[in-house]
Amino acid sequence: MFTLLALVVLSGHRAEAAFDYARYKEAGLDDLLALPRPAKGVDIKTGAPFKLEVILASAGGPCQTGFLKKSMAMSGFDQVEKLGVSNCITVRSSKGRELKVFVQDIVYGFLPREVKVGGKLTLYAVHIYTSAEGPGLLVNEFQTVQPAAPAQQQPSEAGMASCGCWSLRDHPGIDVDAGTEGAPIGVMEDGVVVKVEAADQAPADLPLVGGCGRYVVLKHSYPNGAVLFTRYAHLGRLVDGKGEMPAVGARFKRGEKIAEAGPGKIMHFELRPVAQGNATVDSGWTKQYDGIADMEWSRYEPVDPRKFDPDAFGGLGKRGK
Repeated sequence: MFTLLALVVLSGHRAEAAFDYARYKEAGLDDLLALPRPAKGVDIKTGAPFKLEVILASAGGPCQTGFLKKSMAMSGFDQVEKLGVSNCITVRSSKGRELKVFVQDIVYGFLPREVKVGGKLTLYAVHIYTSAEGPGLLVNEFQTVQPAAPAQQQPSEAGMASCGCWSLRDHPGIDVDAGTEGAPIGVMEDGVVVKVEAADQAPADLPLVGGCGRYVVLKHSYPNGAVLFTRYAHLGRLVDGKGEMPAVGARFKRGEKIAEAGPGKIMHFELRPVAQGNATVDSGWTKQYDGIADMEWSRYEPVDPRKFDPDAFGGLGKRGK
């Protein structure tokens, strides 16, 4: 039977399915800062999306966001009250000009941990309003070419907890307590990467596919012809044992590090066997994902890892876990 400890290394598309990077137009922070400003009051914008290359001047912290949310409501944004925004960071342009920007809480949970002050990063932000102080930007996602070095942390024994990805009633997998943020996550079995979701929000319309942040999916092909997909979700940094982001097509050996636990310290794990009667018949899935190669894994329903024997499924017999 499957064991939770196998997941924690004890050593050293379509736009609806993920964050839509393509809709963010490249712009310079200096250009935005040079835009006309009202002498008094504010100009409400329509949420124009921008991709900005900046330097982190300050990791910031809690800030006043009441006016931001009011401006968003006036711009026609839906579900403003449900949007978690309570922090700001300060960024610096190529010419040394600085601006305080708002950051969604789910993004802020990762950003200060992955980007050092003075480090370069790419922001994906929307322009909500312009005041006499400058543009009011809300950061929805970020990327950094040089992530901060991982802390020297040792994982504790794996256990069970709730990562909050789905309701427990519909939970298609298990949650593994990695013990500490940054704990290395190892793959269950030899396999090849078929999907990498780098956005920490990663929303989706289908409840059994999205809603669990950054994740990696591997395909495992067994000697008897059986195929099994595994998904490692709700992750922190997506880095392998060499400190590089895993790429589609990369091969991993059993137990090799593929990622790290996030701030919540919980890794969500799924097993999806390719078996007769296990493919979804949901019309919503067909409409959204049919024909999209890197979402084919989600066609197959997850099974309870505590009751499923991958070795027996793959014809490997009994092995030590």
